[in-house]
Amino acid sequence: MSFPGLIGGLLFLILGLLELAVVNRLLYPGLRWRHEMAKTTQSQGLAPGRIMALVKLQSLIVLPVIGLLLGDRLKTLVG
Repeated sequence: MSFPGLIGGLLFLILGLLELAVVNRLLYPGLRWRHEMAKTTQSQGLAPGRIMALVKLQSLIVLPVIGLLLGDRLKTLVG
């Protein structure tokens, strides 16, 4: 684990937090509303809570790990 790897992980964590904020603000209310409307016709699919759990996993765990692994390579691109 090197310094560029930590910086890459931190940058990807920040990107993941921004992504999570955008999804929470823009996408989740529509998903929730459609799910509630579909409940009335018994045609609901995957619950919005599960979708948000997957987004949280991807944003808060997967992206920072990718940043840690790609940090050294990103250093060579930046210089």
